[in-house]
Formats: sequence, C-alpha cells, structure tokens
Amino acid sequence: MLSLYLAVLDDQSKEEQFIDVYNTYKRLVYHTAYKIMGDSYLAEDVLQEVFLYVAKNFSKIHRENCHELAAYLVSCSRSRAYDMLRKQREEPLEEVPDAPDDAPVPDDAVVSTDNIQHLTELIGQMKPMYRDPLRLLAMGYTNREIAESLGLTDEVVRMRLFRGRKLLWKELNSRE
Repeated sequence: MLSLYLAVLDDQSKEEQFIDVYNTYKRLVYHTAYKIMGDSYLAEDVLQEVFLYVAKNFSKIHRENCHELAAYLVSCSRSRAYDMLRKQREEPLEEVPDAPDDAPVPDDAVVSTDNIQHLTELIGQMKPMYRDPLRLLAMGYTNREIAESLGLTDEVVRMRLFRGRKLLWKELNSRE
C-alpha cells in the first residue's frame, strides 16, 4: 500500500519524508479509527484514506511540529471514521419483517410512562442552553440542523448536548 501513496507524491524527494510520517503515525491513525469504528477492517480503510489524502496534499501539510501533525492526523481519522459511519447509516438496510418480535425484553430496557414523564419534566427544568438542543435532538434533528436553527456552531451544540445528557444522567441516578 505504501507504494500507492508514494506514486501520488509530486516530488521524489518527499518520499523519504512521507515514509517517515507514515511509519511514525500509522498506529495512531489506526487506533483512533478503531475506537470509533469498532472494526479492524473499517479502521484499516480509514487509515488508507487518511494517508492517501496526506500523500496527495503532502506539500501543504506542516510537518515541523510533531504534536500539531499528530493532532491533525487524529482529526482527519476521526472525521473520516464518522463520515464512514454516517454513510453506513444512510445505506438502506435489509427488509425488516412486519411480524411482531416475540423475544422477551429485559426489565431494564422497559421504559415506563412515569420515567418518560419524569425525564420530560427534568428537561423542562433545565436551562434553555441545554434544554433546547436536547428537545431538538429528541425530535430527530441532527447536530448540524440544531446548530443552524439555534445559531450556534456544531462544536457548541455537541458540548451542550454532552453536558445536558450528563446533567440528566446525574438527576436520574440521584432519584434512584
């Protein structure tokens, strides 16, 4: 696979530099992707796509600071892994039969109307900065759509959802 990356490079003098970058960071990129994908083959696909992108844009990538380069490669592998997961979700799944499933449901998976009502009350009591994104998420909006509708960045929405869920979890566990 390394020969494919080297064939993409514009300049022969950059081959050694690329080989050094590849050998130094391939494990980091793979493990980052594997944590997200949970599948070694898909993580390998992410690794290949990230380094193919790096090879194509090698002259533009700053390699002086190893910490910045590592952070950049982690960011690339996360982004590509999440893109792959998103595409997998969008692909049509096999037909699901209409017949009801007679499999027993574990007791902890059953959600009572009291729990739903309590959860709704807890969300209603939250600060609007956490309440609004949680409500929109519950209605099926994506993080990007929530960000656009609330006039926030994707990162801010992601953090507010994380913190809102954390507050809810804390309240639900203190109830028990």
